[in-house]
Amino acid sequence: MATYSIFGGGPGGLYSAWRLLTGGTLTQDDKVYIYEWGNYDYEANGQGDRTPAGRICSYHYKKDPNQAYIEVGGMRFIQWNPTDASGHQLVSLTIDKLSLNGEPLNTKIINFKTTDNPLFYLRGQHFYSQDLGTTVNGQEVLAPYNTPGNNAKSADYLMANISNLITEGNPVKTRVEQCKFYQNGTLSARFDNGSYVYSSGDNTGDIGYWNIFYDQAGNEGFQYAADAGGYSSNVINWNAANAAVYNGEFAPGGAFKTLSTGYSSLFVALYQACKQAALDNKISFKVNKNTRLHSIWHDNAYPQKTRFMLSTSASPDKAIPAQYGTDYAFLAMSPNAIELVARATRYQTLTDNQADFLNATNVQNYLQSVIEQPSYKIAMFFKTPWWQDSEVTYNPKLINGNSSDNVYGPTITDLPLRQVYYFGNNATGKVKEKDKVYGLLTSYDDMRFTKFWEELEVAANTRRTTPLSQNYQPLHGAAEAPFEMMRMLKLQLAKVHYNDPNKASAIPDPVETVFMNWGLNPFGAGYHAWAAHYDICDVMQKIRTPGRMAGVENSNVFIIGSAFSNDQAWVEGAFCTAESVLTEFFNILTIAENTTQYPFICGCH
Repeated sequence: MATYSIFGGGPGGLYSAWRLLTGGTLTQDDKVYIYEWGNYDYEANGQGDRTPAGRICSYHYKKDPNQAYIEVGGMRFIQWNPTDASGHQLVSLTIDKLSLNGEPLNTKIINFKTTDNPLFYLRGQHFYSQDLGTTVNGQEVLAPYNTPGNNAKSADYLMANISNLITEGNPVKTRVEQCKFYQNGTLSARFDNGSYVYSSGDNTGDIGYWNIFYDQAGNEGFQYAADAGGYSSNVINWNAANAAVYNGEFAPGGAFKTLSTGYSSLFVALYQACKQAALDNKISFKVNKNTRLHSIWHDNAYPQKTRFMLSTSASPDKAIPAQYGTDYAFLAMSPNAIELVARATRYQTLTDNQADFLNATNVQNYLQSVIEQPSYKIAMFFKTPWWQDSEVTYNPKLINGNSSDNVYGPTITDLPLRQVYYFGNNATGKVKEKDKVYGLLTSYDDMRFTKFWEELEVAANTRRTTPLSQNYQPLHGAAEAPFEMMRMLKLQLAKVHYNDPNKASAIPDPVETVFMNWGLNPFGAGYHAWAAHYDICDVMQKIRTPGRMAGVENSNVFIIGSAFSNDQAWVEGAFCTAESVLTEFFNILTIAENTTQYPFICGCH
């Protein structure tokens, strides 16, 4: 009889539980326990603070599952293509195995398309992507950046050129090739005469992306990419090798998928599958909600050498005065959440039998190998899709090829809104005509303007009563926006769509406005990026077993999650790190179709 303790009931934690319960290696009377700090509505019956799970959160208008929804967390996945081994294999196969393209949850896979002609509002100028380099009303349309040769095209071309310079001479088409490049890729001979800073043979993984971008395109080129790319996180000073590969995923017209009832439906289904598998196989399974991992360490004095303490969501910093043991521990948590756990034992004096593995120097070094990237989302619901009205000066062109079906945007601006996505009326339940609402992801921002919106979380003439470090808003779900936040959104929408802030009153007041601040505890970030000067492949391999890194032989503590993966910011990353642990350390047969061309994490070469 063995106990498997999973700390974190988000994507990685739920996936691990499902695979353990269905993998065929557990026996009757084994126990699989999930400890989740939040109070997610896994049953989809309204008995929880928010939809599951982790950094995925589908918010339905007024929390009515029949109504229109907006993704206030992760939104989409890339459909697996077995022909060329592209896309998200594990997410796609999991959805298939759970029969989510139809029954039992009355959901289906739908397109999540992006427009191939996005609207931009940058440096006070409006333009559509396809107009760049053409003549409109007698004037050539150029992006308002002093970067000749680049501003007549979409910024994606500039980013692609930089990526090609970084990867030149290194094949990076396949996942296997990309992993080799992350570890051993070097700059080509072109840099000997084309760079003042870098030389041929320099290891790309030891170069900051912003550094090399500035070196090759100057400040105006970098600012154009930073503003027009939509994601500030994509152009920070992260690992240039990884950045060069990653930045090809968000080109205009990109084809993604989601679930018709919201991405959270996947995790409701995973939870239900866990319950059924536990029942079928006579394995004990339980989710302990409102329960946080307070501290964890190794102690040779006990048969179950992995020891831990818990705390409640009501008092997360204070440990419950009881010590527990487990045979296997999965830390399905963000780096920030792991850091909160590590602090509890950092200054304690342990005995010779004990090991504070999370605070070992080499473990801490690798835990800090990723950059935390805060993100912010604000959703609004209106009685009409006013952005489609003919009176609007600059309508979004929600077209992909010749189709307007399931095209969500974005519109991109250098205002604090950053990106706007038009969800519209996507309700799948029976909603009366008079009750229909239309969703607008009004602000999708990362890093640059999160503090702009954070100060609007508290209404004017109101003092803070809770320190930000103890504000766990994303755990509890989308929060109601104050009046001032709503007005600030309308003010900027008026500038983007009317070119006139005085037109804010022409935009109808929303019937609901909610926000998610993913930079708050315990998540600490919306997503993560690999830092420069780390061997990504070595980190991926070793950080999974922090106890063993710290010298504890055969430690059975495992770190999983998207942060230390090949697919940061995607659910696929969480699934892949979990699958790598389960197949390698627990001998569970994989559900993957192709592991030769699609390694779950990078190997070391």
